[in-house]
Amino acid sequence: MKWFKKRQRPLPEETVCRNCGTQTVGRYCHECGQDLFAGIGQPILKMTAHVFEHAFALEGRTPRTLFNLMFRPGFLPNEYYLGKINRYVHPVKLFWMSSLIFFALLIGGMNFDNLQPQVTTSGSAKINIHLKNNALADTLVNNQIQAHGEEDAEKINKALEIGSVLVKYGTKFAPYATFLLIPIFALLLAWFFWRKKLFYIFHLVFAVHFHTFLWIYFSILLIINMCTPKWTYPGWLSFLLFLIPGVYLSIAFYRFYHSKTRWQAVWKAIIIGILYFLLIIIVTMLLIVLVVRIFFPEVYSS
Repeated sequence: MKWFKKRQRPLPEETVCRNCGTQTVGRYCHECGQDLFAGIGQPILKMTAHVFEHAFALEGRTPRTLFNLMFRPGFLPNEYYLGKINRYVHPVKLFWMSSLIFFALLIGGMNFDNLQPQVTTSGSAKINIHLKNNALADTLVNNQIQAHGEEDAEKINKALEIGSVLVKYGTKFAPYATFLLIPIFALLLAWFFWRKKLFYIFHLVFAVHFHTFLWIYFSILLIINMCTPKWTYPGWLSFLLFLIPGVYLSIAFYRFYHSKTRWQAVWKAIIIGILYFLLIIIVTMLLIVLVVRIFFPEVYSS
């Protein structure tokens, strides 16, 4: 199959790196890593391929990383622990891209312009909350809320107005909040697995990989939800979908931390999951109080 062999390009006569001025041996500079052919008569297609290669790590790393992340729990943190880092997409880069995709899908499934409530206050009135017509939006709120009298309607109107602001700004700042919560999740791992005597960085890498799995998993669910807006999940399937992250975490604990038994990994996953969920609730409540104080100070003054 010699037709498909990569054609070797002879090295330039001047083997001095044009970026840092270092005398090099071979094609790549050992100081800064720049290719000696960088910027030397490259075709447009090759330059475009080079950009995509570095932007999205398309040298086989992305498919390899995604497959191992989604279907081999605990494998990527273990590879990082063994020093096999460069063959996979960097954990932080993958986490940040997956979180941005998830929240882009989440925001795309909601129409904030029509989230404002419309209230009629003559006698017994109904408040219509207009959301984008898909399954994701329909699960957030009920279409109609009953109001009795003008005063009752005004209170509900104010509450819905606050809710719309919370949803709008919550989806914007949630990626940053989750990025700050990951080190705390890693501290929980270091506490529960202190006998393993691992450096904190390895717990942090595990936490980043697990959260990346969550963003990709929930992104897939959002895409399915948007493609099938009229289909509702049966109860058993909803429970199974909710259970999958916990099963993933248990298997990852068993494989990466080498728990003595599978049940030990399961109960640690349950306890850590509960503690982390409570922490998320506390942080969410604090953010709600902060947003309400900033945008609706009259709520606290009244």
